[in-house]
Amino acid sequence: MSRPTPDSARKQIVEIIGNSVYHALGLKESLADEHTALQQQDMDALRLAVDNKSSCVAALQTLEQRRAEFCVTAGFMSGPAQMEQLAEWCDEDSVVANCWQHLLDIAVECNAMNMTNGAIIRSRQQQIEAGLAVIRGGTQEPGVYGRSGRGPSGPSQRSLAEA
Repeated sequence: MSRPTPDSARKQIVEIIGNSVYHALGLKESLADEHTALQQQDMDALRLAVDNKSSCVAALQTLEQRRAEFCVTAGFMSGPAQMEQLAEWCDEDSVVANCWQHLLDIAVECNAMNMTNGAIIRSRQQQIEAGLAVIRGGTQEPGVYGRSGRGPSGPSQRSLAEA
């Protein structure tokens, strides 16, 4: 495949990035829905949000692969400077750079939202484990190694059936 012209490259990369922005906004919405479902402990809404999140992530991965392949086809080696080099070559009006920055900004927001949701999940998991430890008649040990250098043997002394 021959190298595209700068105008053609600009149009193609803006289309790819535009589709990525669309799916990234969908991901952001799914993460917000996931957060609400976690707070309300609504398992049906959580399943739907996770399914939507997975679809958006899959689409974003496909688009990222297309973007990277297009950049290589246009003559720019893979790496962190790839988009900057492409923009210098074909982006006379900063459209590519602005679209790319918008996508990166959304990605940062999505990452922060995902980290928050993960913290909620870990907190709930710890609450459940602590409750199970009480029911089983033991104490919950911290998730770190002790003075002997060994990890915790488990959160309980008895099986749940014995409790």
